[in-house]
Amino acid sequence: MPGESFKKFVFTNNADALYPLSVDIIDHLKQQVSPDEAAIQKLRMVLIELLTNAIKHSGNNETIIEVSTTAHSINLKKTDQGNTFAFTTDGVKLEWPLPGNHHMGRVVSIYGDNNCTLKGNLENNWSINFFIEEHADTEAMDNAITSLPEHFGLMIITKACDNFTYKFDIDTCTNNFIATINTVTSN
Repeated sequence: MPGESFKKFVFTNNADALYPLSVDIIDHLKQQVSPDEAAIQKLRMVLIELLTNAIKHSGNNETIIEVSTTAHSINLKKTDQGNTFAFTTDGVKLEWPLPGNHHMGRVVSIYGDNNCTLKGNLENNWSINFFIEEHADTEAMDNAITSLPEHFGLMIITKACDNFTYKFDIDTCTNNFIATINTVTSN
């Protein structure tokens, strides 16, 4: 079926390679599906944030970006063996994989300002699905951008995606961030 594809890209976690790789991935996607301009802008934001995250947290190891498409969506999966995902909520540090078995279905706040709150639904001890809770004060975004808190990039990705999930693979000790963007294809 047209529009269905899969390709892996290797990122060396080098800042100089960030922009060229994002261009290569977007060019590949343009050849596979015909995303509209809004989807392309979302893809750029997501790729820049995922690759910046790799530079910051993945160390010297390579990062793999898997790109898959269907007739209606683009999926980006970033896999690395760097630092596991961690944040503090309500004074408690959560770091993956989570200990115990009491986390499923729990909703936690990760980052917030007067504009919105980045939250996560804990699917199990290895996975969290991110979502945004909007607030009325839209002027607060200017303050957030000037301070750029730790998890601001996750908020950008979550806002740009239709679905954004982190999964820790305990067997391979890899971090997997999966972003899905629904597309409008042209003929």
